[in-house]
Amino acid sequence: MCVRADLTECTGALPSGEAHVWHADFGTAQNRLDSLYNLLDREEQERAWRFRVPAPREQFVISHAFLRLALSKYLQIGARDVRFRVSEYGKPELTNNSEVRFNLSHTDGAAVLAITCNRAVGVDVERVREDVEAVELAQRFFSAAEVDWLRSQPASARVAFFFACWTAKEAYIKACGTGLSMPLDGFSVIPRAGHERLQLEIYGDPGLSKTWSIWQLDLEPSLRCALAVQDVNVTVRFGKWLWPQTIL
Repeated sequence: MCVRADLTECTGALPSGEAHVWHADFGTAQNRLDSLYNLLDREEQERAWRFRVPAPREQFVISHAFLRLALSKYLQIGARDVRFRVSEYGKPELTNNSEVRFNLSHTDGAAVLAITCNRAVGVDVERVREDVEAVELAQRFFSAAEVDWLRSQPASARVAFFFACWTAKEAYIKACGTGLSMPLDGFSVIPRAGHERLQLEIYGDPGLSKTWSIWQLDLEPSLRCALAVQDVNVTVRFGKWLWPQTIL
């Protein structure tokens, strides 16, 4: 079990013991918006136009086209042929393939996609924003242990540490796929400097805690990203998505 930043070109090969994470930067895709928009199905296109402001609309288009392009490689079908459904709690799933699991997250100017085989997976990425009241938000949403941990950090680093913890919690919740029904203070995921893997503690169910692995991924200084996989013996590989990786 390890983490390797060695993904380059997306070939679609996904060994059963691996989890793949692709990081896409939106800057280089801005001049392909029309082509990317045409990859979306009618429902996605309609959702895109519900955004009245151009920036979030473009972010939606690029992130969902990125999702289709990457999944098409793993499914060996056209990007426009990827079909989705939603679970009982609204988590997107594939109708084309019941083995490939995925999760998408996007933030200002970037998206991250996690892909596994027959394993629950969740990923979250956030751009660090210095205007956040870290301790105040932690008191509202974190467990008592996480709040105490955050308060113990140097004041100058609390915002970055807040986002590190927040993304780890979000990744786990997204992997579980139960949405807001899971209380955020019902478990702890405390990042540790110098450690990529985090220790998950689910209150009241220590056995379940031991079936999950959660990692921090070092994408770039202004981003915090975390991955959650329901497996303890998996190799995590991640890399930068290079546009276009298909003919648009």
